[in-house]
Amino acid sequence: MKITEENFIEHLKKKDENALEFVIRNYGGLMRSVIHRILYSYPEDAEESLFESIMKIWEHISCYNESKSTFANWAAGIAKYTALDRFRKITKIEPSVDIDQLNIEDIAHITDHALFDEFFMELISCLSDEDKTIFIRIFWFGETAEETAAALGKTRSLLYNRISRGKKKIIANNPHLFRKEL
Repeated sequence: MKITEENFIEHLKKKDENALEFVIRNYGGLMRSVIHRILYSYPEDAEESLFESIMKIWEHISCYNESKSTFANWAAGIAKYTALDRFRKITKIEPSVDIDQLNIEDIAHITDHALFDEFFMELISCLSDEDKTIFIRIFWFGETAEETAAALGKTRSLLYNRISRGKKKIIANNPHLFRKEL
């Protein structure tokens, strides 16, 4: 049977290698682009991250839910988080501060150190100090939204709203990085 856009997910779930080739041929460029944006300084790691992302799709296709997102978005998300994980391993960043002691006033001081990646800091530079704190705790130190909300004395709902508005602000200030691929 021929693998098409309409049936490739079904074939992936059946572990049909032809469906995996279809994914690589049709979504590999998108995934490579997402990974390259994160690992642009590490081309060998970018290739390994792409391979790892494809294997995650192969192994976890049963987790894909068509009603929640398109396959392209799901695959791009897997590529993004795989690349971010690899980037963190490569740079072996160890927080030199106790994030529970992190205050909004400390942001300027901390960001002067080599602790933070220049790209990340450039992305969040358009945010308020309080939003920078939220983004750093969640997207850099890897805290959960619940942990961050509790540490900052905010509700989880308020935190999600600030994250949502912050992401929109980042996208608006960096349109060259966030153009639609599809």
